[in-house]
Amino acid sequence: MINSNLIKSAFATSLLVCALATGASAKDGVLRIGTEGDAPKFSMADPSGTVTGFDADIANGICAELKLKCEFVVQTFSSLVPSMDSDRFDVIISGLGITAERQKKIDYSIPYATTPLYFAVAKDSPLAGLKSLAEIEKALQGKSVGVVTGTTYARFIEKRLNGVDLKTYDAVTQLTADLASGRIDIAFADSPTWMDFLATPDGANFTRIDLKIMAMDDPDVLGHGMGVGMRKGNTELKTKVDAALCKMINDGKVKEASMHWFQDDYTIPCKK
Repeated sequence: MINSNLIKSAFATSLLVCALATGASAKDGVLRIGTEGDAPKFSMADPSGTVTGFDADIANGICAELKLKCEFVVQTFSSLVPSMDSDRFDVIISGLGITAERQKKIDYSIPYATTPLYFAVAKDSPLAGLKSLAEIEKALQGKSVGVVTGTTYARFIEKRLNGVDLKTYDAVTQLTADLASGRIDIAFADSPTWMDFLATPDGANFTRIDLKIMAMDDPDVLGHGMGVGMRKGNTELKTKVDAALCKMINDGKVKEASMHWFQDDYTIPCKK
């Protein structure tokens, strides 16, 4: 005699497998978002569990486009990718850089944002008015350039600027201290570093050079920007998320969010 309970159990299991395979998360119309919750301006969770920040704005925008409700699952950044297979959440939105190592474990959406990079100098420096990388390459011959060691932007300087006196630092605070004291001629770092430094008394006499360098200017060195992470093979969900992101980029919503949180446009144009 066939056990009806076994049949029901098998049928329920098959439905669950199908739901995960198609990626419609959406148990009860919910998209579960894995995020760090402790990365100021990107992902911040308050004691009640409410998540705000740039990542939350991106997530809520995607959910609005897909007509789903966002449900945030907060955990440490280092545990997000390893948790992807445990079905704790459907996607990762946490300033997640697209790297070859992570691509072995998860799939990504199209890139939607990247942290811009800038040179900073004293306001009265003749370097302050430079407008192009070619001008900077020529003007910095023999000059001292500071970068934080081990960063992608340090590798960018090593690749692109020959004939400079490269000074490396273990921490941003050391870099900005030497810039403020005049021990280096110019420094290169990301937009948040300069936004914070220029707002301090030490940074009052300094400025960013008006040249924005983005990941797509040299993806081999600077990477491919941030993407939404998801389980491998979840092609239906990827297609939907890609379409939502592309619409948000083209509608200016990604720019709006990045200008709100960072006072800078982090948007990567949609190529789809």
